[in-house]
Amino acid sequence: MKLTRFNPSVLGSVSDFDQWLRHPFAGVPALGQFFGQLGEMLPASVTGRLAADVHEDTNNYVATFEVPGVKKEDTKVELHDRLLTVSVEKKEKNGDAEQSFTLTRSISVPEAVQADAISAKLEDGLLTVTLPKQEERKPRTITVG
Repeated sequence: MKLTRFNPSVLGSVSDFDQWLRHPFAGVPALGQFFGQLGEMLPASVTGRLAADVHEDTNNYVATFEVPGVKKEDTKVELHDRLLTVSVEKKEKNGDAEQSFTLTRSISVPEAVQADAISAKLEDGLLTVTLPKQEERKPRTITVG
């Protein structure tokens, strides 16, 4: 029997999306270090970060954020220098008192995204942001002759 040592760096990145998931703050190193350390120490409810799920299909990158009880007019989605920022304002009533707070989540966007074609949809407490891939980054089938 032969044993070999597993070396994950040999695998490399499969796509831009993998790199995006591994290092979401790659474009902003200082923020990545700060928020990475802060997120490890505090629970999500204290840091004010939105829960998010990010995945990729053939044509798009898709980021889904959990925003229960939030209205469209209280939702803000921005893209600036490859950084997608989602902010929502939640309002809660406790008797006569009304309390509002803001939840925010920022993720870096791969270079392979068509910035002018990004769309967002809020439905059933889920905000879905669709980031279409550039045509040259989409997989294509090559016919063998």
